[in-house]
Amino acid sequence: MDSIDFAIVHHANQFLITNGYQNREGLDDVIASYHKILKLHRVYNIPLNIHLSGTLLEAILWHSPDFFDDIRALREEGLIDFVGSSYGQNLMRFFRYHHNFRQLNEELRLYREHMGIDPKEVKVFWSPERLWDTDKLAHVLTDKRLLNNGHKFILVDDRLFYPENHGMPSRDEFDQGRVHSSASFYPCRIDQGKGLVALPISSYLRYHIPPADAGALEQLAEFFRWLAGQNSQGGGKLIAIYGDDMEKTVGCCGWSDKGPEQYETLLKWLAGNPWVRPVRLNGWASSHCTKCQRPIEVGSYFELCDDFGAGEGYDRWYFDPKWDRYRNYFAWSEGRVVDLGLLGADSALLEMAWKHLLVSGWETAWHTPTYGVHGGEGFAIDEPTPWSKAIASHSRHAAVIAEAAYWMKHREAIACAYLYDIDNDGHQELILKNERLFAVFSPLCGGRLIYLFSLDGTHGKMAVGNPSDDWNWQEELNHYMKKPPNHPGALADSGYVDDRYEATVTGCRGDEAGALLVNQQEGSQAGGLEKSIRLARGENEIEVTYHLPAHLTDFSIECGFSPDYLHLLRNGRCAIKEFGDGTRRGYANNGTSVWVRLADPATAEFYGDEKPREFGHGYAVRVRALNTHFAIRLGTKQTEET
Repeated sequence: MDSIDFAIVHHANQFLITNGYQNREGLDDVIASYHKILKLHRVYNIPLNIHLSGTLLEAILWHSPDFFDDIRALREEGLIDFVGSSYGQNLMRFFRYHHNFRQLNEELRLYREHMGIDPKEVKVFWSPERLWDTDKLAHVLTDKRLLNNGHKFILVDDRLFYPENHGMPSRDEFDQGRVHSSASFYPCRIDQGKGLVALPISSYLRYHIPPADAGALEQLAEFFRWLAGQNSQGGGKLIAIYGDDMEKTVGCCGWSDKGPEQYETLLKWLAGNPWVRPVRLNGWASSHCTKCQRPIEVGSYFELCDDFGAGEGYDRWYFDPKWDRYRNYFAWSEGRVVDLGLLGADSALLEMAWKHLLVSGWETAWHTPTYGVHGGEGFAIDEPTPWSKAIASHSRHAAVIAEAAYWMKHREAIACAYLYDIDNDGHQELILKNERLFAVFSPLCGGRLIYLFSLDGTHGKMAVGNPSDDWNWQEELNHYMKKPPNHPGALADSGYVDDRYEATVTGCRGDEAGALLVNQQEGSQAGGLEKSIRLARGENEIEVTYHLPAHLTDFSIECGFSPDYLHLLRNGRCAIKEFGDGTRRGYANNGTSVWVRLADPATAEFYGDEKPREFGHGYAVRVRALNTHFAIRLGTKQTEET
């Protein structure tokens, strides 16, 4: 019997998630499932190909960096190959060239920095949702300025080898199972595709892996035997490719928990049948010539295009009137980042703004399908999902970061305070800034400090705020996320984080600027609470004085710190450290420190467990009031000294 080459491709894709959800698995559960599958590949000595989305990779870096030990071990044993893709899994045909270019390089950078992979080794590309558009994607994928000098191969579903509305046979005939030909298994150069070669993902294998039972396994064996027979007839080198969500085989995120057991059955069968040869795709594709060429029209996998209702080009979802608001949010955000960049802005903060835009395109305009694992209780069928709306809504944080980047380039040696809807949420935020700090408070959301930027170094750094981390289903901007607790900002009053404040500017421009925040929440025990805020010219600390109602005898606040947030996203917790004493506590990372200082230890104290509370990409410091009047100072500085 002749042999047949077989590639297993796992697409591992999660957002910047954390743990402690009530409506889904947390990251630890997902990673534990991944571990099981990677271990099976080592046990049976079967190579695999994997794509790790950039957002998932960064979540792992923060929460479970030991996972990369498994990856490195598999690499050393020659059992794993890496497939490239877009960092934020945006539906690329709807985004600008420059945006997509950034997405591609961000993914390659993470591969290089954290898995030791030379980007030039990554030549195979996984298009998000396997949505292909030659006209929109071929040029950017082959751009020689990419860290890998351009991709050479793309994974597409075999149905795309057939024309949509013409030709014999057509894509519709293939979808109906009326086409049974080995032509669907030969790599093919894409017509007008800048030299790109399409590698066909087999629909049959996708539907039959993992095998449900012994009968399904025998059907797979018979299929491989048929392919091997076709291979022996010559005409080039065909390949069988399985490609799908990794969660399907690991049995998480709605997929059957029988997945790992069924998948192990396949690996065991492969180990005992060496005529089916599992391969690593980058090397295989580079060493086999391609004899055919054909056009690849716009399309994706059958369920998405047909059953789910997105259409061949995903247009029905992306241009759905119910998505208009969220598409406009992103367009406004990207427009602000572009415009402020053209006017002159700090390059590091501008890069942070772009980074957040890359995150905010994740699974663009995803809707709830009529069936399958991608829905869930409480999801409206054929509507944009709650999490897709939340992610797109929070794209507006990029504009805030760009505003700080602009101020750093155009700052004056004065202190300023003013009210301004900086994030386009329909509510005015309170802005305080001088030549060293740029701070944003939300009167609507607990009178909290939601952003603090350090401007006293060569480049600006975010020190308070973690906007790119998961917001779950929460669309509203700047609110303290409850389940799980995340996005605290600073000055989060425990038990009153949702209270509405009224802001009054008390000093708008000069040597000193200030404001008064007064709790106006009807029925709140903290009603009437005042936060008096002061920032002086040249200082790198904001002074906040609390005046509590006399009856509020048990009161505490939380301050969340994410020093150099961009570095934390890209590198995890490897460099962050805690510092402090009886009057000051904070965190430092990559030369940026941020802290809270007690003005008078007789009126307030630090408290909390030995292990600090962690959130998203950051740590929280807690302060308890010992008096109805107490003052703290929030500061940040770029220095190695703490």
